[in-house]
Amino acid sequence: MRLLLIDDDEVLMETLAARLIKQRYAVDIASNGEMAQEFLDLFAYDLIVLDMLLPDIDGITLCKTCRQQHVNCPILMLTAKDESQDKVKALDAGADDYVVKPFDFEELCARIRALLRRDGHDATPTLKWGDLSIAPETFEIFYGNHQLHVTPKEYALLELFIRHPNRVFSLDAIIDNLWAFEDPPSGDAVRTHIKGVRQKLKAGGAPKNFIETVYGLGYRLRALEAMVPSEANKPVPDSKSLTQADMEAAIAKAWVMHQDTMQERLTVLEAAVAALGSDGQLSPELQHAGRSQAHKLAGSLGCFGFAEGSRLARKLEQLLQLDVPLDNEQVFQMTSLVEGLKQNLASGGSQQAVSAAMASTPQILLLGAGTEFSQSLITLGAASGLRIVACPDLSQAKPKLQEQPSDGLVIWLPEVEPTNVGLTDFLEHLAKEIGDKPLLVISDVMDFRQRLIWVQQGVDRILPKSTSPQQVIKALKQLLQEDQTAAKVMIVDDDIQVLDFLKTILSPWGFQLTTLTDSTQLLQALETVQPNLLVLDVEMPEVNGLELCQVLRADDRWQQLPILFLTVHEDIPTKQDAFKVGANDFISKSVMVTELPMRILSRLQHVQA
Repeated sequence: MRLLLIDDDEVLMETLAARLIKQRYAVDIASNGEMAQEFLDLFAYDLIVLDMLLPDIDGITLCKTCRQQHVNCPILMLTAKDESQDKVKALDAGADDYVVKPFDFEELCARIRALLRRDGHDATPTLKWGDLSIAPETFEIFYGNHQLHVTPKEYALLELFIRHPNRVFSLDAIIDNLWAFEDPPSGDAVRTHIKGVRQKLKAGGAPKNFIETVYGLGYRLRALEAMVPSEANKPVPDSKSLTQADMEAAIAKAWVMHQDTMQERLTVLEAAVAALGSDGQLSPELQHAGRSQAHKLAGSLGCFGFAEGSRLARKLEQLLQLDVPLDNEQVFQMTSLVEGLKQNLASGGSQQAVSAAMASTPQILLLGAGTEFSQSLITLGAASGLRIVACPDLSQAKPKLQEQPSDGLVIWLPEVEPTNVGLTDFLEHLAKEIGDKPLLVISDVMDFRQRLIWVQQGVDRILPKSTSPQQVIKALKQLLQEDQTAAKVMIVDDDIQVLDFLKTILSPWGFQLTTLTDSTQLLQALETVQPNLLVLDVEMPEVNGLELCQVLRADDRWQQLPILFLTVHEDIPTKQDAFKVGANDFISKSVMVTELPMRILSRLQHVQA
């Protein structure tokens, strides 16, 4: 748990912080109100200790500000004043407790623990999740009857997970909760702590995936009902996940399916140009139709890799939004834009989208294997939704990993002597590089101690060299499936072409996608799906995305739902309007192939933090 101490008496606060750190808390210290506000903007705290008198603001005012900003954690006020009216002011300002200086450190720590219990953090003396139990008072951890001997950070990590068992914690969220601001570790260091906890849990009898990886998002405790799945309930690899060939075929097929629609939209714009009279005016019906088709073209063409076509369509949309007759220059510009669109569509251009979408397919690095085995694995991987990158030279493993970060690692090891120190160091280094991603070794080494060292270092599977490429792919798919828990993403857009394309580029990331074309059905769909994130188009008939967001932010059930706006508009006022109504992010359709998956992952990590 993370605490914030706000007091300009640095010696006193450092002494208090040292005592609290020994009790497994992460502690930040702010010496004035401005610094405190910066901390509060960065982190969510479990409790705040606040001095009544600060150099730049009084504690009463700061406490009121915190409550106005919806800082709901307990606030304990410190002051040298012990008059009743001062206590009343503090409590009325939103404080939960009041301690007079000078105070006894043990009493203050006890009051902090009491406030945390009152806030639900320590409601029971023992925390339990299945066979795992933690005693916060004694810092003891048991799995069944087996006591786990863990480091302070490993204890804090398990306590964090067990207090929030259904929450996914990103690496950043773990760091924010368990480390002070001035001493943050690297992501690799956090992964090392997680690996250590997993090994100790496994030694105590827990399943290997007791702490599960939510692929691309973070970590959480595995659901109790999923601890020992029956054969009938084991997760089945998703046969619908897109392979490399599928990806190319899907994008090409989507373009073929919707190419006629694009042409029909262009025909409406050609008709609008042809209907422009000498007065530069269009009928309201034709102007509205042209504006609508230009808007949809801007989004659809951007999806399929026609960046220039998308730009031209946006300019046409802007011209068609003018409520005054077009002058000669604007008429000429509109004619040129439509002609440019025709040429752009005729040139073809979905290859850019294919290439960008391919970048999102899970990549596995194969080290040390021969040419024949590598080629077979590459071919089978492409047919199974995996991109295999082969590197026959083991000495190039580190630069290759730095050059191409991978979602898994397969190592074909040469014949070695038992307990080979160089090989052990090599594997340990690669295990740190790959982090918590699947690590598979192909070797005929049968020495038990050597294999034990490999497994302790993080190797997930050891297969003999007689293993076929098909068996390697099967093992990889199983490991990736174990590590992946899909987030539910709902997308609302009235353009069916955009929705189809979004399915193509987001499917490889494992999201559970729900699409909706009728914005008036959103509330009902939200109740049914309960998504983790919502993507809204800005402009839609009936109800637009900005109006939808306003309604959701006024509803207690959806106030915290991450909302990302997807639109062809890139102007500052539209972005400002989106954020004013409660958007969490904003992205243009013209760049969504390369940016949307990572924006979704980033936003999910933010909300978990």
